Amino acid sequence: MAKYWWQCLSCGNRPAWLTVCHSRSIAAFIWDELAPSGWDQRLLRPKCKCRRNSLRITYRFRRGDPEKISINYIVGLGPDGDYLPMLWETFRHSRPRTPWIDFKYQKGRSPWGLTKRVVLEKVWLARLLRAYEHAAGVAIVTPPNAGLSGRTKARRTTLA
Repeated sequence: MAKYWWQCLSCGNRPAWLTVCHSRSIAAFIWDELAPSGWDQRLLRPKCKCRRNSLRITYRFRRGDPEKISINYIVGLGPDGDYLPMLWETFRHSRPRTPWIDFKYQKGRSPWGLTKRVVLEKVWLARLLRAYEHAAGVAIVTPPNAGLSGRTKARRTTLA
């Protein structure tokens, strides 16, 4: 299981987990604070002592790997019973301008699914992508005919 911590991207400060949020772990934070807030992304960017909103949840890419990853966005669906599928936008500290998309899930308050592959129904994938678009203000995937003129759209749709 990956270890998660809060880290300031501006000054490097690593405050104790419980000084930043009310939950004892990443799994509890997601289940008890982030999901009930309606996935309020401001919870993922608290203020640091340096007065910047640059604290991020951070973790190592793999055990023993020096590469650190921080979270920009977390959106999810539900929970549906005890199943909570999520989409995380993250970035590697070595390449902070390159966003990564990571699909994760939780079963109840357990962090177990945060390190496992997730399998989604197409409908759930579409809903996660829409939730991400709403939270981030940018779409991951554009519609197939976006940006084409009316004549080109008509031609393309008749060929398909």
